[in-house]
Amino acid sequence: MKERQGSFDWSERGKLENKFWEFHLAHPEVYDTLVYFARQWRDRRGSESVCGIGALYERARWEMWFQSLDDAPPPRLSNNHRAFYARLIMERNPELDGIFRLKRQRVQATFGPENQTLDPNEHIV
Repeated sequence: MKERQGSFDWSERGKLENKFWEFHLAHPEVYDTLVYFARQWRDRRGSESVCGIGALYERARWEMWFQSLDDAPPPRLSNNHRAFYARLIMERNPELDGIFRLKRQRVQATFGPENQTLDPNEHIV
């Protein structure tokens, strides 16, 4: 039986993370917005509450779009960046640790938890 990992192109290692960092450095307001919404969630739901990064990401899209109606359009938020934002937010904001459930990544990010520390029954994203 062929190993599943053989189907991935390992030469692409880090490509998504590199694109994330380029975007993050160009648009720090996205990170700030997500952190604000995550703290708001914890304030209302409690310090042990869990939220999906997808919910906060869609809210950020909506709010940033609405705020920019008369100005330049907001940055386009790639869904490929969600997992990286979730890891970065929890790593840089100890009060938000555990707010997101993380899944293993095909290519291990250079920050956040190591794949082997995450639930092995979760699928790799």
